[in-house]
Amino acid sequence: MKESKWTPYFWNLSWVVGLIILAIINLNILNPFKQIANDTFNLIPLLWANLLVSIIFGIYISLIFIKRWRLNFNSALFWGISVPSILISFSYPILATFSSIFDNLTFSFIPYWLIKISNLGVFGNIAGLTLILSIFNTQSQDKNY
Repeated sequence: MKESKWTPYFWNLSWVVGLIILAIINLNILNPFKQIANDTFNLIPLLWANLLVSIIFGIYISLIFIKRWRLNFNSALFWGISVPSILISFSYPILATFSSIFDNLTFSFIPYWLIKISNLGVFGNIAGLTLILSIFNTQSQDKNY
């Protein structure tokens, strides 16, 4: 069966429609968490929701780059970018959760820059994107770069 020349355009347009739907779902998910944070002054659920939403966006963005859905693990991408990004993005929500559970536990050693960059969501996006790309490696297997 011959593939139409319009098929790639259809898939790309479908991806954009899915991105719009995901953004709308994102707004509907985060609004209740923001309301809870405003009412109770508890930011922990909002931190976790922001983290999970950013990772989901990263996973969705990675779908553009996958050409073949064949497992081909790229350990350098996984250990060099995915794991550090996951650790950085999860560090502040985990520390904030522990700080709220144990009242006498203070994390004064947390650097301010870690708090700022973990709240941006960039490392969550990168973590989701590189996690999927490391599992479905799209790079050529030629070692002569």
